[in-house]
Amino acid sequence: MRSKTNPVTSLLDVVLQRKPQDVIPPTTHIVLFQFKQSVTPFQVKEITSKMLALKKSCIHPSTRTSYIKSITGGKDNSIEDLQDGISHAFIVQFYTNEDRTYYVDEDPVHQAFKDAVSPYLEKTQVVDFQEGVFTHAD
Repeated sequence: MRSKTNPVTSLLDVVLQRKPQDVIPPTTHIVLFQFKQSVTPFQVKEITSKMLALKKSCIHPSTRTSYIKSITGGKDNSIEDLQDGISHAFIVQFYTNEDRTYYVDEDPVHQAFKDAVSPYLEKTQVVDFQEGVFTHAD
């Protein structure tokens, strides 16, 4: 005679037997722009649109898919007066540090973008982090 098992209890047993997986937070890449005084609003719009379009146009050669999780950004509207000339901010999220490294060091689409916009920028600042990581794992 077969014994009946409770499907909920069986599922719970399976879940409890699993070992926790390390969850690696995405890598966040913050990019800040200060445009040169001579740059027109039309040029700013064109450059910012191209920056946002990198989400679709940056394709990893081994997977043939976009490796950027998300890109968002906008024009500064802070009231603190601490911008030091920075007028536009972008937040780019990558699934891994390796994806971010490929983007920064190798991606030809990203490199072409940087080459095209550099004549219009007075200053660029970049900060990268992983959420919740505040020390190096040495």
